[in-house]
Amino acid sequence: MFITISRYLFLLFLIKSCLHLFPQHNDTFLERGTQPNKIGNNQTLNRRVLNGSELSDCDQWTDWSPCSKTCDIGVKIRTRISSNPIHSLFCSKFTETSVCFLQECPNSSERRDRDEREKQKNKKKRMLTKYTKKYGFSKGNKTNMSNNP
Repeated sequence: MFITISRYLFLLFLIKSCLHLFPQHNDTFLERGTQPNKIGNNQTLNRRVLNGSELSDCDQWTDWSPCSKTCDIGVKIRTRISSNPIHSLFCSKFTETSVCFLQECPNSSERRDRDEREKQKNKKKRMLTKYTKKYGFSKGNKTNMSNNP
């Protein structure tokens, strides 16, 4: 289960890193004006996000790419394009990413079952460790039943 969660968190991290061009300040979108913001020193990003006039030449989106995975969670991408060939290279730098889920992988249920068994096994181990610490059992002395706080 931990491995599955780690995979999903890593995937979300990748997606978030691809979507870094949304400027935010205190978890709210910025409004135009003189207020300080997190992207003040990044001129490329300022130009890309805040100056919409440059994007007016990028008038279309490509179709979504196929999902990066055939099962479980994947990513699909599309790119801005321009009907004017002069702006095509510039527009191709703007992409949009989305999460896709086609179907659950066949071995996912097996993986979940294995994760659940590992969880139960670890739970029993933790309980045994707490119990042995509380009552002072050791490998060499299994008959010691005194309560050692």
